[in-house]
Order: sequence, then C-alpha cells, then structure tokens
Amino acid sequence: MADKQYTRMSLIERSALTFQSFLARDFGNRFYQSEFLDGITARRMETIGRLGKASSQAFVLATVLAFFDLISGSSFTYGGLTLQITKDLAPIISLMTAGALLNTTFAFIDDQIIFRILLKIGSQIKIQNFPLLLVDKMAHNLWGDAIVPRLYGQKSGRGQRIAVTMLGIVALLVSAAMYLYPALMVGRVFFDAIWSDTRWVAKAIASLAVAVTVWALLLGAIFMTKFTFYPADWHESTDQPTEEFIRRMQAEIAQDDRSASDTQ
Repeated sequence: MADKQYTRMSLIERSALTFQSFLARDFGNRFYQSEFLDGITARRMETIGRLGKASSQAFVLATVLAFFDLISGSSFTYGGLTLQITKDLAPIISLMTAGALLNTTFAFIDDQIIFRILLKIGSQIKIQNFPLLLVDKMAHNLWGDAIVPRLYGQKSGRGQRIAVTMLGIVALLVSAAMYLYPALMVGRVFFDAIWSDTRWVAKAIASLAVAVTVWALLLGAIFMTKFTFYPADWHESTDQPTEEFIRRMQAEIAQDDRSASDTQ
C-alpha cells in the first residue's frame, strides 16, 4: 500500500465522492429533477433549523450551569407546588447540555454533507456555485457566499483575500470557544459532583453527561480530521473493476505468461 498514491480528505469529503459516483451512472439525471432539488433543499433547511435550535439550547443550558450557584437554594411555584432548586439539579441540566451539544454535532455534520453533495451536483454540470442557483429554494448564509474570493468573472484582489482570511480566523476562534463552552461547563459540574457529598444518582448522571460530551467532541474531531485514502480496485457505485485495476491485472498476466515461456 505504501507505494500507491494516496489522497488526504475528511470523511465529509469522502462521503461526497460516494455521491459523485452516483452522478456518473445512467440515473444521474434524477438528481437534477425538480422533485429531488426541492427535497434536498428542504432537508438542508430542516437540518439548519436543527443546528440553530440545538446550539442555542446548548449555549443557554451551559450559561445556566455557569451561574447555577446564584439560583441554587431558591424556590419557585409551579402548578400550586413549591419546588426548591438544589445542587442535585445541576447534573440533570448538565446531561441536557451534553445532549444538546451532541445534537449540535450531528446537525452540523449532516449540514456539511448535504452542502458537499450540492457542490458535487453543480460541479458535474460545470456550475461551481450550485447552492446560489437554488436561492429561490434555499436562501441561507448568502453573506458568506458574497465574501468568498472569486476566481472567475471579476477576479478578487489581495485585499478581499486578506479580509476573508482574518474573518475566517476570528470565526474559527469564536466557533471553537462556543463549541467548547458547554463541554467545559459539563466537566465543571462533573468534578463538583464527584468531590461533593451529593447523592450517588447525581454523580451517575454527571458521569453520563461527561460520556455524552466526550462522544460529541470525539465525533466532531473525527469528522474534522483528514484521513488517508488509497485508490480502490472497484468502482464505488457498480460491481465493475476500475480501469487502473484492469491494466494492472493485464500487466501481471502478461508478465506471468512471459515467465512461463522463459521457463519452457
């Protein structure tokens, strides 16, 4: 395997290549029909809604955990019952925060996979910005498309590229902070519960919250990592061998025939 040429890509990019192999099949025209385009744009808008809802829940719940000491010990009335907020409630909120963070991770990965699929659909017919073509069905993050430097038409100069680079760095730092913020609050509740005299149920819930958080962080890290992929011997969407594999097998057969002739 070491002598073969390889490609480094993320799992999201690899998933898009699988879809690209479908575009080359006889039924590839299906992906340009109005029914499919309406469906995939609707699914992406649903995913974006899930992402916004889950990330908002994670941020709000994490903030509640950050200032939980201010409300601990207070009470409120609901349905004629007076309920008191105790420290045992913190692990429950922590578990809800971890669940919201996991849902955020799932939604973000789904959104990026759909986005890559749309790009592959466009590149197949030489349209480099296919999502913009679907603006009547899916108007989302148009400001992001506007700031991307252009290579075709009116080519962007150095100033825009520098501005986009600076904006990308700031956005990356802010996004990382907002993503890790709930995880840090979950970890804080876990250590407080372990080293305090809370009930074992609260400690178990806090431990479960940490496990869910680790799952979310690990899943996000895996999908951001670029793995090594090697050329395959079979087409992904068919059961037929690749042209390179056929040539290699023919060369090996010819070499075996020559070796057999020389021994005779």
